Amino acid sequence: MKNKIIVSILCFCIFAGLKLAYPRMDTGNILFLLGPTNKAIELISGSDAIYDSVSGYFHPQINMVINKSCSGYNFLLISFLMISFLFVKTGIVKKWLVIPVSFLLAYTITLIANISRITGYMLIMNIGTYSSSGFPDKLLHQVEGIFVYLSFLIFAYLLLNHIINKIQHNHEKAAQS
Repeated sequence: MKNKIIVSILCFCIFAGLKLAYPRMDTGNILFLLGPTNKAIELISGSDAIYDSVSGYFHPQINMVINKSCSGYNFLLISFLMISFLFVKTGIVKKWLVIPVSFLLAYTITLIANISRITGYMLIMNIGTYSSSGFPDKLLHQVEGIFVYLSFLIFAYLLLNHIINKIQHNHEKAAQS
């Protein structure tokens, strides 16, 4: 019990420290999220980006910028905290592996969610039906981002919880045999 509390506090401190560091970060500090996201968007859209250290990746063919605000950094932190707390609660991952495994899983989920969000927004902009709705582009972008990120967060929790329950159930069955 004491170890679970210590690991949980450590995970929260990592979350809080990285959250507090975010306003001081520039685009170059977030390239670990922006780079892979940009590569995927280049493949999906067929658009080659031009990188600028201040503004991020600009795609002239589709008139879109992928910058710090598009990085999914906050989603990464929230995912990390959710996953680490789930691992601590269930004890499925050894305490000294909780942080790296949680971060790796959160990073993967963040890239998938971010690529989905940007691709979804590109599709919405290409369809053009948004313009008749009266929604300003910025508001539509924010609403779509909230929907995608919240959906991914809920789905990731449910899927991970289901997998953990299956693993624990199989271990209980094996122990009874």
